[in-house]
Amino acid sequence: MIKCAKVKRLLSRYLDKEADKADTELVESHLDNCLLCKQELSALSQVKGIIIRKQRKSLPQDYLVCRLREEIAGEKHTQGSFSWLTGMGNLAHRLIPVPVAAIALSIAFLLITSNQPVSKYSLEEHLLSGTQTTTETALALILGEQS
Repeated sequence: MIKCAKVKRLLSRYLDKEADKADTELVESHLDNCLLCKQELSALSQVKGIIIRKQRKSLPQDYLVCRLREEIAGEKHTQGSFSWLTGMGNLAHRLIPVPVAAIALSIAFLLITSNQPVSKYSLEEHLLSGTQTTTETALALILGEQS
């Protein structure tokens, strides 16, 4: 077992032909007798073959130039005259119609409701007075048509 652990540590160097003569002889003599280490060498050899056959993908020729230009353009944009104040100006232009519309609707509502006659009693006062309340009377009081 101790010999297997030592040989397994040397297998990668042995496969790459980087092991010295003594280590090479140790690995070869051990592989003649040990089936597990032989299988380990076989698996390691297959992995190395897959890695060697794997093709490297290359980037387009002008990729780095394009990326550099994008970075420079982005840097100029952040360092330029753009500030939070300009951003707020753009935001204000987008938000101006909201309060203007709210004010216009409020004025229209006030003008419409100012011409309505005000009822003398509210529905609650009518109910508390003890008189009989019909649906028509309640509706008239709610709409302000009866005084």
